[in-house]
Amino acid sequence: MDVLDLARLQFASTTLFHYIFVPLTIGLSLLVAIIQTQYVITGDETYKKMAKFWGKLFLINFAMGVVTGIVQEFQFGMGWSEYS
Repeated sequence: MDVLDLARLQFASTTLFHYIFVPLTIGLSLLVAIIQTQYVITGDETYKKMAKFWGKLFLINFAMGVVTGIVQEFQFGMGWSEYS
């Protein structure tokens, strides 16, 4: 394996890891919005607790997506700068 193959493998693994977080973040944002809406409509404290729980997971997931996205951006810029 030469250096180019290793760089491609590293970029592919980073991209695959990053794309785990993208649909999960989108889905969690919709879930938290629905739960928050239910809390506003009903006033039930259970929905508020659920929104706080899933909101924390959303923030962690969003932060991980940002971190892996920045790493992916630097890998693309440094490894294939003629294409960027």
